[in-house]
Amino acid sequence: MTTPPPWPPCPERERFPLIRGFITPDSDRPPPPGLSGSISADVTDPTEGKERIRVVETDTPWDLNVKWCVCGPTVGLMFGPWCVQVFIDDIDGVGLTNGPLGSACVDWARGVDVTPAPGSDDTSKRCFEHTFNFPANSVTAGVYNLVVVITFAPGTCQNPGRRADDILGYAVIPVLVFYDEDAPFCPPLPNPIPVT
Repeated sequence: MTTPPPWPPCPERERFPLIRGFITPDSDRPPPPGLSGSISADVTDPTEGKERIRVVETDTPWDLNVKWCVCGPTVGLMFGPWCVQVFIDDIDGVGLTNGPLGSACVDWARGVDVTPAPGSDDTSKRCFEHTFNFPANSVTAGVYNLVVVITFAPGTCQNPGRRADDILGYAVIPVLVFYDEDAPFCPPLPNPIPVT
């Protein structure tokens, strides 16, 4: 007699997974690195007290909050803007929104110096934040991946230098559902896959 697989727990605890990474010139050096970074991204509902969400009703506004930090002894030598770009891609073959969704330049002066944790090897840490405010109906109904990419350049937003190819952060929200409550319930697929 085989044991049936376990049923999923109920209630299910809501999770907000991210695929993320941050490369610097020191990423491939042994620890402690001279420069490292981290990034996070959250979709929130501005009409519900900035509640974290992964399902957005198409007729309501939504926000994307991106936060990132660079840390290490070389942070004090850095100065320049960050380019924050947002891309969206349908994964269901139905959603009509695709490609660049937003872009912003964040000057170094907007960063906040953060005191390292006691016992930490970090000698300097600077953190940044940018929130994109998207209006209702900015994305059509469907299932999407949302990708944030940040890059760095010396200079300012008004006069940036050449982008640093070896400083880049990314965060992927692997599933973001835009839901249209007026859409038909469980519509048939246009090209169903035959069942054998």
